[in-house]
Amino acid sequence: MTDRSQLAETFRRFADQQCAGLSPLYATLSHAVARSADLLDLAAGTRPGQPAPNMLLGAIHHILRRGVQHPLANYFTGHEDLAADDADALLADFCRRHRAQIERIISTRSVQTNEVGRCSVLLPAFAALQQQLEGPIRVVDVGASAGLNLLWPRYTYDYGGRRITLSDSDLDTVLTCDIRGGTPPLTLDPARFVRPVGIELDPVDVTDTEATEWLVSLTWPEQTTRMRTLNSALALASRNPPTILAGAAADHLADIVAETPDDQHLVFVFSWSIYQIFGSPGGRERLVDTVAHLSQRRPIHEISIGHFGQEIPRMIMATHDGGVSRSDVVAHCDVYGTWLHWLTDPAQPGN
Repeated sequence: MTDRSQLAETFRRFADQQCAGLSPLYATLSHAVARSADLLDLAAGTRPGQPAPNMLLGAIHHILRRGVQHPLANYFTGHEDLAADDADALLADFCRRHRAQIERIISTRSVQTNEVGRCSVLLPAFAALQQQLEGPIRVVDVGASAGLNLLWPRYTYDYGGRRITLSDSDLDTVLTCDIRGGTPPLTLDPARFVRPVGIELDPVDVTDTEATEWLVSLTWPEQTTRMRTLNSALALASRNPPTILAGAAADHLADIVAETPDDQHLVFVFSWSIYQIFGSPGGRERLVDTVAHLSQRRPIHEISIGHFGQEIPRMIMATHDGGVSRSDVVAHCDVYGTWLHWLTDPAQPGN
């Protein structure tokens, strides 16, 4: 299979597996790209390691959101449904007119989605940790993007009609999550969570309008609620930016372990970032080996969310102490944090 045919298959899989039921527009456009040798050659300019469909469509969305006039814009605002018969010509014309700008975006930027809704899944995990531990807790978000998940105490939460308002909650930034099973702990004291910090290879500067606009452009056009929430969270972050360490996780984890006071419990959070940091396949195993080694100095707690080879995403809570690791699957959840099934009897470690 040639590189072009492999890329065409990537766009078809993206349309059929990721866009199905979520973004009819991106599904239609992805199939149009897969049919066009010229558009596939354009998409091939994406940076190595970055997903070409997300990058190409994000670049188009980014340009249109800046007010460029083109018939394709009507479909990105949801005013019309794009028929497959029209998609080929419209997409080809748009990309021909804006080819240089698209090439510049996809060759220099990366996909750094910062899904704020996942805080709805993390909050019960933080509450569970607080029930188990005494004293202050320090959260380290590994793969933090713009660091918006570090601001979880500043959001308001709605769990099926039960509203959770914390001491610093912004009442206009509401994250909604449906509890589909179990009884997740939802009571906690944010004051016990101290000195949060993120690690990100290339952090998104929340005070840089160009950088945050790209972050918003990576959301799909139909996901208007998600886009509003992201904009609201970015506005909060710009007023009080989170602390993020720039660089590879391997360059910072040991230092954080060493400089965190012994009376502060240390919690590493990986939210769909494990395979970006530790590679695939085998990323989960390499993460465990790395954190277990670091735990020879002090105990480390871990919260990880991802698919882990399963169709339905899950959340793992683990403890690493003296080089020994124990983990449980404590919940199943949605990629965007819109629903959560808390497992009252967690699966056995490794399941």
